[in-house]
Amino acid sequence: MKSARVQKEINFFYTCLFTISLLFLSAFYLKIYLNKKVVLGTKVDTSRESMFWQEFVSTNPQYYEGWAELYNLTGNENYLTKALEIDPNR
Repeated sequence: MKSARVQKEINFFYTCLFTISLLFLSAFYLKIYLNKKVVLGTKVDTSRESMFWQEFVSTNPQYYEGWAELYNLTGNENYLTKALEIDPNR
């Protein structure tokens, strides 16, 4: 009679342990899933590209596309002004 009761308690213990493990893993993977909502390419390091264009326009100051690209990368209005000085029709 005692062995049947002990067997039920062991089964209950394993069932509780399995349920707790399942809940923990579900919460863990849900957290990972919700944190991975970043689109690839949204955060781009443009510092190297910006340095390239700054060096390029320093040697080619009349290159409109270089000034326009610097404006696109940095948002600095001075680059846009310089580009429009070179070619006001664009």
